[in-house]
Amino acid sequence: MLNFTRYPSVCVQTMMGSGLGHVDIILALANKTISETMLATFEFVNFSSQFKLGGKLGAREPQRVHSVKDYYCEELMNMSLKRLDQSLLALKQSPRKNKHDIQAWLSAALTFQDTCKDYASGQISKRIDNASQLVSNLLALVNRITSNHTTTVTNHRSVDQGLFAKWVSQRDRKLLQATTIKADAVVAKDGSGDYKTVSEAVNAASGGRFVIYVKAGVYEEKIHTKKDGITLIGDGKYSTIITGDDSVAKGASMPGSATFS
Repeated sequence: MLNFTRYPSVCVQTMMGSGLGHVDIILALANKTISETMLATFEFVNFSSQFKLGGKLGAREPQRVHSVKDYYCEELMNMSLKRLDQSLLALKQSPRKNKHDIQAWLSAALTFQDTCKDYASGQISKRIDNASQLVSNLLALVNRITSNHTTTVTNHRSVDQGLFAKWVSQRDRKLLQATTIKADAVVAKDGSGDYKTVSEAVNAASGGRFVIYVKAGVYEEKIHTKKDGITLIGDGKYSTIITGDDSVAKGASMPGSATFS
């Protein structure tokens, strides 16, 4: 039953003592695997924090490099946890109906963990590798769930008719369909708006859908946020420009060189 997963021995070990009865085996395995993966991720974050308190992750590399590695690994693992939370909720609601979303979220979680492994070594790498194997097995299990054919056909018809997926909120539908959009905040370099920088406007977002209108200009800044639901609207790709000059050649890490993150 577990041989179709990439790591069957890990899958068997994960399910030991689960006491399965008549509950659907695939869904039970999926829920158990997510729980175990979350536990492994939390252990990594705690393990990483111990190194930060000690000021280094190893004896051979500079402390500054380790702090960068540690920061991005924790960020990536936290993003992975977020996708796993979404997957678990969707599995509990309707595995068949939400199958495609779950597959996308699990793939994202796996990508975040694999990227983190590029920065880690030793015991940290082993912990992440264990979490990645669990997510991989979970994805294989979800792939075996039979999709709701009727729902799939309906969704395709909705797209053809210009409608939206069910997860798009009513407010977001109105936002996407509107010919004119009312901004919650305006950014202008000349001071004619609510803020002079995009970062200030992003930091002011209180949660939920928040629309920021960025007037024409070149904004030299890096924007880092964990907030969801932020929409940026400019005056065109050649008029509103947000740019950063960090790069690997200048000493930044690959994730750290991103203008938006």
